[in-house]
Amino acid sequence: MDTQSSVLKEPITTASVITARKTGSKTRIPGVNMKFSEYRAAPGCNYSTLKNMAISPLHYRHALENPPDETPAMLMGKATHTAVFEPKRFQLEYAVWSDSRRTNAYKEFAEECQTQGRSVLTDSEYQGVLAIRDSVRSIPVVAQLLEKGRSETSLFWRNPQTGIECKGRLDWIAAERAILDLKTTMSIDESWFSKQAWKMKYFHQAAMYREGYAVSSGRGTILPFGIIAVERKPPHACRLFWLDDDSLERAHNEYLSWLELVRTCTENGVWPGPIPVETELKAPGWAMVNDDAIDFEGVDDSEDLKAG
Repeated sequence: MDTQSSVLKEPITTASVITARKTGSKTRIPGVNMKFSEYRAAPGCNYSTLKNMAISPLHYRHALENPPDETPAMLMGKATHTAVFEPKRFQLEYAVWSDSRRTNAYKEFAEECQTQGRSVLTDSEYQGVLAIRDSVRSIPVVAQLLEKGRSETSLFWRNPQTGIECKGRLDWIAAERAILDLKTTMSIDESWFSKQAWKMKYFHQAAMYREGYAVSSGRGTILPFGIIAVERKPPHACRLFWLDDDSLERAHNEYLSWLELVRTCTENGVWPGPIPVETELKAPGWAMVNDDAIDFEGVDDSEDLKAG
């Protein structure tokens, strides 16, 4: 049975999450607490790599064989997550540098912090992370969900349909009653963020993680999934979005199709790129309207002229 089929069809609210599952038999608490480096080295198909299957098997295999190095943006993301979900640990694991990073003094400071297992943020980065943390925790419904729970929980499970070993790292499990994920974004406008969430495969990530929790619990427990969306730029407006069940079901079906491709390509050893490999290319729709309606003023064709 599809683990997503047992999802309730009632609208989700924080109140319903807080009061849910207070009765009934106990379930096995899924997940383990481990360092990110240990999780990353552990075997299993993870979301950040699997989502490349939406482009092609070729892109998936490339992502699998070439894991990304940590970028400044990734460091900021990790710092923000730690500050929001584990404020005390944030103070221990991140140091602040207020001067230029181009000096020998900074290099020595960074090396010392590295030996201590600490990451270095500039003063402006540090203040930005704290501002996001304070904004998120100032939302009453979010603060209530963050009162009790587990952060950065690693799940390992076997997908029932394909037999593929999977893994996922959950931002926050709110008292075993909901899964929460933090996303920084340009806007928390509902219409805009809905498009962005589907484009960035957030629904697919949620479907995968809910499956992981359900299988790991031993009882198929499906939890509501909420995204804490917070704007990157001040005033860092924040909103909690509970993901719609029908959308999650569709995303889960697409996620399963990606796993099926992984199994098929692994068995036959062929990882094709996007198909079809040969097709007709048409100009975009806006280019096919009346020429008088298109304003090319300001278009710089100097590079084309230089190229002949």
